[in-house]
Amino acid sequence: MSKSFISILGTNNYLECRHKFNGNESDSPVKYAQEDLIKFFCSDFGENDEIRIFLTNQARKKNWKNDGHGGPNEGLESRLKKLELKCRIKDIDIPDGNNEIEIWQIFEIILNTFQKDENVIIDITHSFRFLPMLLTTLLNYAKYQKNISINGIYYAAFEVLGPINEVIKIPVEQRVVPIFDLTSLSELQDWTTAAFDFINNANVSTLKSIIKKNRFTEQENFLPRKVVDDLDKLITKIALCRGQEILEFNFEELKKNILTLKKINNLHPPFTYLIDELYNKIQNLNNNLNDLTIEIAEWCFKHNYFQQLITLLQEFTITLILKEVDYDITDLQNREIVSQAFNIRARNIPENNWELLSKEKSEITNTILKSEILNKLYSVYQTLKDLRNDINHGGFLQNARNVDRLKSKIQKTIDDYKAVLKSNL
Repeated sequence: MSKSFISILGTNNYLECRHKFNGNESDSPVKYAQEDLIKFFCSDFGENDEIRIFLTNQARKKNWKNDGHGGPNEGLESRLKKLELKCRIKDIDIPDGNNEIEIWQIFEIILNTFQKDENVIIDITHSFRFLPMLLTTLLNYAKYQKNISINGIYYAAFEVLGPINEVIKIPVEQRVVPIFDLTSLSELQDWTTAAFDFINNANVSTLKSIIKKNRFTEQENFLPRKVVDDLDKLITKIALCRGQEILEFNFEELKKNILTLKKINNLHPPFTYLIDELYNKIQNLNNNLNDLTIEIAEWCFKHNYFQQLITLLQEFTITLILKEVDYDITDLQNREIVSQAFNIRARNIPENNWELLSKEKSEITNTILKSEILNKLYSVYQTLKDLRNDINHGGFLQNARNVDRLKSKIQKTIDDYKAVLKSNL
């Protein structure tokens, strides 16, 4: 994958100084922070990599070209050439950003320079006014649009040396400017996206990716990874309608592990704030079949898993009845008989008209028809079958419900189930 260094050059007449980062100091003073940033962070750049310097018209005249401030002044273009870099150096024009149209032009120009899957280093030292904010927002967009990776965001903090009139008095060799690593700004955006995706869509893929890249030791990282992996497994089981696996899932262990995360002192701060959301997402789920039937249905409704909701609600209902009469819940014949029993009860079909071939099936059916749950749910179960039929036919049947009617009917069905299953059967 290619690498790039991105910087927006300013217009001030900068003072020469040295720079330091992580205990390392540059050997000699430079006028432009980009010179030292490139030395620190782009030493491994090759022929396929690029340094991109974005220039307004004034920045090009004053600091890119020579003699831009009314006297002898070596511009950044000349200074970068002296570094004899292997990578390409590109100077790219941008407007001043004096209005909304120009701001969007800057956004588009910079975005279009990114290559697919590129590793990017960003310098925001001389970015003026709104540009640092624009860059950080743009980078977040480019992560998804171009799949770029942010290898670093850096800022040379010249202002820590003091007011310019005081800095002038400091001998050049003693002007040592610290370089701040602001890569966490990009990481915070990733956490923001992960939080939004999980809270609103119950999607943990972004969260999993961040957890894998964090800086914990393996021991410290085990529990956060396990929690996120277990959440992902649970959500996948729901998405794929794995009712038996959901019923057997260890909800209490997951809840306990999430609460234990609160006791870890060195979690990344954004993850710390997410812990309560992780817990809230599953706090009502447990292995009591009556409770789980309702809670899974409501969970699916909240996250727009409507087809899964209807399938799981039907299959959990059949499971409830088989458990009530103490029959094998995994036997296909038993499950089919329960489904037929619902139809018999709803339509009051006499036994001599049952479409059953054996005495054994007839006996099982009679036992199931005595189920209290079946006799309280047969009407709403027929509605559920109708909803499943409507959805599975893609809305192409006559009298197919529109989206609003479907959602309203599904919510009413859940409420009807709650009235039965939350009561004392």
